[in-house]
Amino acid sequence: MDICFIGSGSHANNDLDEVYLELSSRMNRDAKILIIPFATDASRYEGWLSTIKAAFSEMEHARVDILNENLTEEEMKQAINEHDVLYFIGGSPERLITLMEKKRLTPILKSFKGLLIGYSAGSLAFCTDCIITKDKDYPETIVVDGLALVTFSVEVHYENQIDAELLPLSSERKIYALPDGSALFTKNGEPSKVVKAIYCFQNGTRLEKVL
Repeated sequence: MDICFIGSGSHANNDLDEVYLELSSRMNRDAKILIIPFATDASRYEGWLSTIKAAFSEMEHARVDILNENLTEEEMKQAINEHDVLYFIGGSPERLITLMEKKRLTPILKSFKGLLIGYSAGSLAFCTDCIITKDKDYPETIVVDGLALVTFSVEVHYENQIDAELLPLSSERKIYALPDGSALFTKNGEPSKVVKAIYCFQNGTRLEKVL
């Protein structure tokens, strides 16, 4: 299974140019990309659809669709199987995980043969232990059950001010910390490439850079 974890970043400037260049190099020019939008509410769907279409605009033959959460379980599974790339957008990782489980899509996700992309909350949800560090929306750091596609955890929007939260959590799991504009590519659960500098927390220590 090939997965790209994006640590967030602005689509409106050049933050993610290098990430999308790498993603495009891994896709067929006529790739069918399906946005999984469950981390946010329906009012934001069209905005995300426009954003992702713009991000892959140089792939002129690529097609970008969005999965409607009102489809039946079987219709959702069929839509997933008809696409080459699944793109999980940002928002609330808890909302995303809850809807994936409610729609019983996790098993089909684990057997998906194409490329999985997680952006911010999407990246968090891919992990066995989904770590949500404290911010304006979460007064305390929490760990919830994720989709368990990989055994490690990730931190998105990483800044070193959060190290005090990550260091003790890393005694029980490996954590890859992704600043805005960075990405981690994995194959079969192991890092294969990074875009920009990311960091690894393990055994209560922060390791400088990865790969």
